Amino acid sequence: MARFVLAFVFAVVGVSPAAASGCLPLLLRTPSLELRLFADDPDHLLKYAKNDRSKIEQKVTEYLASDPDLLPAIKKLVQLTPDSNRAAIGRGLARAAQHCGPVDPKAVQSIIAFTRNLQDSSVSAGYGSVDSDTTPQLPVQSAPANQPNSLFTGEWNTDLADPFAPIPVPLETPPR
Repeated sequence: MARFVLAFVFAVVGVSPAAASGCLPLLLRTPSLELRLFADDPDHLLKYAKNDRSKIEQKVTEYLASDPDLLPAIKKLVQLTPDSNRAAIGRGLARAAQHCGPVDPKAVQSIIAFTRNLQDSSVSAGYGSVDSDTTPQLPVQSAPANQPNSLFTGEWNTDLADPFAPIPVPLETPPR
């Protein structure tokens, strides 16, 4: 019975060995259904992006950082993509390699070897155009900033502020 429950949980959550090998934290990964759709039909990405290079770059980065084993689908995507958009695929490959660098060096080596073996000058130019010194920026939720002149004051915001205190007025009025 316990095996059945575990199998059901893994099926519902979608945790598979391929999904568990991603370079991104679990909450930032692309859903496994979207990854399977891309693996089955890479042309779907081109229909979604509608020649928007930033969308192509972003999706290639997300897909490969979520599952580095999608390189064969990326090869099909390169074959289907016009030359003008192939540099975006190269930039997406480089960004995915940056994400995977600290987590999975083997995935980075496979991305580099894939780019080298592809022998596409546009993809290689896009890959080389990404600055290797910059680290990828992952979305981070920051703590809410303290609002000045709030209802509570003190080190731990436990003291009640003076409700009759004058409201601070800006020194300059904003230009219109």
